[in-house]
Amino acid sequence: MSIDLSATGINRRHFLGGAALAGGFSPLALQMAASNASAAGNDYKALVCLYLDGGFDHLHAILPSDPTNYEALRALRPGISLPNRANLRSLATRSPQGGRTAALHPMLPRMRQIYDQGKMAIVYGHGGMNAPATKNEYTNGSARLPSAAGSHNNGDAQIHTFGDDGTRYGWGGLAMDVLGSMNQDNLFASMGVGPLNNAFSTGRTIDLIKADINGQASNIAGLGAPVFGSTVAAAELNALMQRQGLSTAMGQDYAQVNRRIMESYRQLNDAFNATRNLAPLPTNTSLPNFRTAWADNDIAAALRTVARCISARNVLRVNRQVFFINMRNFDTHGNQVADLDGRNFIRMDAAIGYFYDTMAAMGLGNNVTLFTTSEFGRSIRSNGSGTDHGWGGASFVVGGAVNGGDIYGSLMDMAINGNDILNIGNSPAAIPTVSNQQYCATLASWLGVPDSVLPDIFPNLNRFSPSKLAFL
Repeated sequence: MSIDLSATGINRRHFLGGAALAGGFSPLALQMAASNASAAGNDYKALVCLYLDGGFDHLHAILPSDPTNYEALRALRPGISLPNRANLRSLATRSPQGGRTAALHPMLPRMRQIYDQGKMAIVYGHGGMNAPATKNEYTNGSARLPSAAGSHNNGDAQIHTFGDDGTRYGWGGLAMDVLGSMNQDNLFASMGVGPLNNAFSTGRTIDLIKADINGQASNIAGLGAPVFGSTVAAAELNALMQRQGLSTAMGQDYAQVNRRIMESYRQLNDAFNATRNLAPLPTNTSLPNFRTAWADNDIAAALRTVARCISARNVLRVNRQVFFINMRNFDTHGNQVADLDGRNFIRMDAAIGYFYDTMAAMGLGNNVTLFTTSEFGRSIRSNGSGTDHGWGGASFVVGGAVNGGDIYGSLMDMAINGNDILNIGNSPAAIPTVSNQQYCATLASWLGVPDSVLPDIFPNLNRFSPSKLAFL
């Protein structure tokens, strides 16, 4: 269930539908929610999930830069123009990589700076896995591929909910279920900014609040809209539904929930009004790629809204939060160079750099960690001007608390018949060497989820060693 406080507003029908699925808002449920609120401490932490929706081609962003693997990738992708190897600067790593090297795409210069400063890590070769396995074990059938490998919906589930498509609760929301007692008010514990439809942020007791990318909570759909053409009728209906004196228990619960929605709308609107001048996006039109990087960058705008919410954390009475932003158009079956080099990389690089700098300026660099997710990596071989669905991929983790300047996981051998590539259908895909659950459990642990609880959120975690990585 999600409560939408964006310009499209709270949708009463969806709200009631979600409540019915959850068993309704009984007095007991309300008492449980109230008992979950306790005084917040002075420390604050937040995770910001930037979902690269569609299947992120990590091999186009984190390019092999040693001669053998660069040339192997170029031969496998004749329809996709790679940056000239002479223009690639190999990333320094502390982890041994067996002579293999990698470089960030030249259109990611700010992220490269943050990596070099030791505040961005790359988690390489992770994916949905049932248990550790080798290529031979997958080939001979002694190890199972994840359910519906290469499916967008199941890939989404295998990084955000760790169940099959349709699993209702996400690990971000479940983490906030555990940490809810650290907040005075859990209503704003889990927030999404911009257009999204994802279970990552929803827990058993925690619901997702949605906000506009421009930091507006200007309308509540269904609470101010005309009823049968009459705004007076709408006002009377809302007054009725918030009355204390409704005779049935369900009616009283509904009235209480309605009052809480109105209160939350006012709270968030007050927070946005108080932070309207915080960290504006650049307006200097002489900046490189200004139009794409700033004027049309909805992801930078969404991250600014996240920064405004974090700035208002005391008003919202939260000490632990998770945020979710959906960055679309990574399903690059065609025109990959134009879509990635010419647009998405520019926007992502500017937005992540902006958010990192803003958190540092707010004195919260060590308190907020941004990380990326995607359903899967993409096929090793091009299909012409694009790539198809793959398996293993890579992600970025950015923040002052990050043990960055390193690659966690093993850079892959690009030999098409080697041990790092498996044919799934007709597409050669990277075999993961790191589980999505190891990656995400590390993030949840940093947020404060106890080690003893992690296996309840990440059901296959104990099959992998180590269960957590060292990037945080």
